[in-house]
Formats: sequence, C-alpha cells, structure tokens
Amino acid sequence: MLTLLLLAACDTAATAPTFDGDVPFLEGEVLVQGNGDDVDQMNVEDENGLQESDYIAPINVKRLRIPEGKSVQSVVDKLAADGRVAFAEPNILAFTTSTTMNDPYIGYQWNLTDVQASSAWDYGTGSGVIVAVLDTGLKTGGPDGVANVLSGYDFYNNDSNPSDGNGHGTFCAGTIAQKTNNGVGVAGLAPGASILPVKVMGDDGSGDMASIASGITWATDNGAKVISMSLGSSSSSSTLSSAVSYAYGKGVTIVAASGNEYASSISYPAAYNGVISVGAAGYGGTHSAYSNTGTGLDITAPGGDLSKDANGDGYADGILQETTESGAWTYTFWEGTSMATPHVAAAAALVIGQGVTNPDDVASILESTATDKGSSGYDTTYGYGYLNAYAAVAKAKSVASGSSSSGSSSGSSGSSSGSSGSSSGSSSTADTTAPTLSAVSGYTRSTKFYVKWTTNESATSYINFQDYGTYGNSTMTTSHSLSFTGSRGTTYVFTLTSTDAAGNATTTTAYSISV
Repeated sequence: MLTLLLLAACDTAATAPTFDGDVPFLEGEVLVQGNGDDVDQMNVEDENGLQESDYIAPINVKRLRIPEGKSVQSVVDKLAADGRVAFAEPNILAFTTSTTMNDPYIGYQWNLTDVQASSAWDYGTGSGVIVAVLDTGLKTGGPDGVANVLSGYDFYNNDSNPSDGNGHGTFCAGTIAQKTNNGVGVAGLAPGASILPVKVMGDDGSGDMASIASGITWATDNGAKVISMSLGSSSSSSTLSSAVSYAYGKGVTIVAASGNEYASSISYPAAYNGVISVGAAGYGGTHSAYSNTGTGLDITAPGGDLSKDANGDGYADGILQETTESGAWTYTFWEGTSMATPHVAAAAALVIGQGVTNPDDVASILESTATDKGSSGYDTTYGYGYLNAYAAVAKAKSVASGSSSSGSSSGSSGSSSGSSGSSSGSSSTADTTAPTLSAVSGYTRSTKFYVKWTTNESATSYINFQDYGTYGNSTMTTSHSLSFTGSRGTTYVFTLTSTDAAGNATTTTAYSISV
C-alpha cells in the first residue's frame, strides 16, 4: 500500500482521472426484475434470503436487501444464473456532473479550489442576486471583465460614472463575478451575480464616512441583497453605524474587511452589529499575519500571502484577478482582507441564490459550514473558521427546501455575526460540528488508484482534484472508498471532503498520489 503523501507538484501534462464506474454501488442491496411470475419471484426471494425495500411497478423491478455477510457480486452472479430472473444487478451510484471551467488561469486560483467553488457551482452561480461593491469603482472594457454589471453611482465625485482609476474595486468585483467559463483569463466565485458598482473611495484609495454611508443606503434602496466593503477605519462613526443598521434592517447581508494592520481589534464597519467581519488566510486556510484579529471576527477567507508559495505553482500565494495597474489591464496577484471579503460576499450571493435571504440566516449558514481552524470552535484568529462555499450552498439548499433548520431565527434583532463572538442567531441545538476524517490511505495498481478514509459520523465522500474538479458520491456512510483511472507517470493532487446530514463539511489538506 502506498500511503498518501502531503502536497507534491502536479504533472501539468496529465489527463483528468476517470472515476471508475465499476466500483461505486450501494452495498447490501440488488435490483432484480423477475420473469413476470409472482410465485417464482417470491420463491427466488425466499430461497436467497432477500427482503423487498422498494418496488418500481411500471418496470417490475424490485430493490432487495441481501443477507448480512453476502457480497453484492456473489448475489448478483447467483441470481443471474437463475432462469426465474430476467436480470439482477448492483444498485449503481450516479453522480452530479461537477462544473468545470475553461478559464485558462483558473489553475492558479487556489482560492477557488480552497473554498470548493466547482462543487458549489453545481448548485448555482448566484444568478439574479445583486451584490453592491462599495470601493474605488469598477473599470470596464478589459479582455475578461465582470459578467453582469448594473448602473451604479459615484458618491465620491457625486456623479453617475463610478469608473475605477485605482484598480482595487475592479479586482474585488472580479473576485465576486468575473466572467467565467468564457475561455479567457480567470474566474469569479459567483459569476451569475450582478455587480452594482458604488464608488465611495477616490482613485487614491481613500474615502470618507459620508460617502460610504450614502453608498450603503443607496445600494440598499437600489436592490442590493449583499453589500461588500473591502475598506475600513480604526475609528467608529455614528453616521456609518446608522447606515449599516438601515441596510441590515432592510434585509441586506453586509460583508466587510477586518483590516490589514496586524492588530488585535477589527476595523469599522466590520466591527458593527449586522456585519459579517472577514479575516484573511493564505493557501490551505492558514492565517495571514497581516489580518486583524479579535472579538467580533466572524470568518476567514482566501486573502493571500505573497511571502509564500505553499501550493508550489511557481507564484507567490496571492489572489489572482484581472484589474488595472497604472492604467493598464493585467492579471495580477494581490493580498489583503480586501481580497478575502469579496469571497464571503460571493458565497453569500450563492446562499441567497438558493432562497435563504434573511441576513442572520445567511451569516449563520456561512459560519456553521466554515472549516474549523485554530482552536476548536470559535476563536478570535479565524472566527468560526475558513470559508467553504460548497458546504454553505449545500446547506442553504437544504434549509430553503425545508428539510432542515438554518439554525437562526428569521428577522432576529440585529445582533450580528459581528461583535459578540457568538454565531448570529444560532440555535443552541443546531448541529454545527463537522465530521472528523481519519485513516486516510491510498494505493495504486497499474493505472488505477484507490483512496479510502473513515468519518466519525455518516457523511458524503468526495475528492477534489487540484486541476480536474470534484468526484465522489452523496451516500451517507462512515466508510469511504473511491477509485479512479489515471495517466501513467502522473502525480495527482487533491483534497478529501465529507459533509454530514446537517451540511457541516470537513476538507483535508492536500494529498498526492502517483500512478
């Protein structure tokens, strides 16, 4: 057996691994169609100790439980040789087709892999959700560009042209809703969302409280469901606080940066009640040293760390996006809580796209599905953990369909995901504990490779390959085993993810296996 290794370089010439269809089927049962004689069917079941669990009447197929200790294959082989049986087969698993994108630089967007964007996109892309980006504005006309842009406003210069002469706002807007799967450049986390550009900062990157407050109220009155603010001040303002309260009271999810001052307190407006405060992390969710910490920090997200190349792709681990620098369009790596904030805003748009709209509910879902980092449970370095967009949107879909509770009371008082250090509106009985993965191992046989692990509770089984997307199945079990066929001489890099019935997900650090 070849024990899985920690992250290693990936052979970029490799082809995508093929998920072997001969492996995944439900254990303990078979599907059987009889020859049409009810007595014969009953005798077959009695003789083989089979028990009916379901019947598909129009096609005369029974779903039958097999005796404990019998293998599916042995039962299928025996029944197939019985003249009273038309056919017998395993109950083979089917899978959603994980969304893959053709943007040529997406392989360098480790941030999207970290938050499991490709799996989240299977549920939606935030279509129809308006995200207001309060920043230095938005520059249009680049080779890639933001997909859906609405008419915004410039409160810094008091005109209707929120053009960006800095690049910061364009970068943040692209992180949320860059054109994706268009064969150009990079991708955004919520490419279906509509960006409402609100210029509240000058091209020098500075602004004032009146402009920001005006931007908040205007965005609220013009349909924004999410407000993203990659900006902050060490000083509070009653004007700014009042604007935040106004937006929150109108049902807007507000997201803001904790700040980059290496401080043990978070900036305003992130520190206000009603605001999701976002800290920054580098590749794999490791806290970025510059990111402000302290009571009221809610969640961390990819913000980058330009001092490292932890993923070994040859570039410093910043966040890659299209923007302008010195007036010229470019794809560039930046770092900061400014880069982390739009990831959370985009994830909020994905959650809202599933039908969960109350800001307390949105915050609770993002926090309860975050991957726990640092000290167990809430801490002032990571908040409730590292953003997992896939787990969040999966839980939102479950909540919206009424199959589970979001763990927060709709329309609650305005105590935020913000400053108290307790989850906004979280129920004390809600399951917020992610499954624990253990006994991870893998081995190769020719061009096939196998990976297995266990969880301490029933959960799904997925592998997210660094360059090829997510594969696996949604069966809830504690024993996980997946099989693939790969390219000879290739090293595949991937993470493992398991999600429990409540939507709590655990994602491992990266592993590699060589074929």
